[in-house]
Amino acid sequence: MSPRKKDEVTAPFDYEQERAQLFETMCNLHISRIEEMPRIELYLDQVLSIVSTELSPLYVPGEKVVTGSMVNNYVKQRIMPAPNRKRYTRRHLSYLMFVCCLKRVLSISQIAQLIDLSRRCELDVSHTYDEFATALEGALAVRFANGALADDLPNSTHLFLRDVNGSRITGELPVLLERAIELLANRAYIDKVLDLEERRVLVAALNPNARATSEDE
Repeated sequence: MSPRKKDEVTAPFDYEQERAQLFETMCNLHISRIEEMPRIELYLDQVLSIVSTELSPLYVPGEKVVTGSMVNNYVKQRIMPAPNRKRYTRRHLSYLMFVCCLKRVLSISQIAQLIDLSRRCELDVSHTYDEFATALEGALAVRFANGALADDLPNSTHLFLRDVNGSRITGELPVLLERAIELLANRAYIDKVLDLEERRVLVAALNPNARATSEDE
């Protein structure tokens, strides 16, 4: 059960409105592409702020997206490149965004295996990150779309990966990443909807005289 602030459970709560807002937010979630990231080198605290802000919609309230200790561990395990004189570039950000997304559904050792496989394939990191972000946004839109709208959305998890020479990469790597994206979108849906249900229960318990707007007549 996620920790709740007092005002989250005592403020007026309209379940249907909150649900509609959640679904709209997740359907329209945008993850920054490489070209949208800061061009200047960043300090660790700036990196933590950017990643936490970008990916907080995928996490439940009170859950840490990333910390300095996590980043140091990822560097030590060669999951992401080491910073240059404690400065981080867009390349570091893309690695960290990728890791912090996938750790919702995969173990760190599994993520390390995926990254090792991508290095052996000489994957184009920037292109792959952008493909990953686009596919994840599409998968989330499908999961959080209401009714028939979901049927009109394309199968967005399909990835086109290429190596540093521009040649297309086939085999297991694209499939593994596509399946991971599907898992992540499903996990986000489950986490977010259950978190909303939890809040409804808490509000009802603390406000017994208030009738939730979504209750059956």
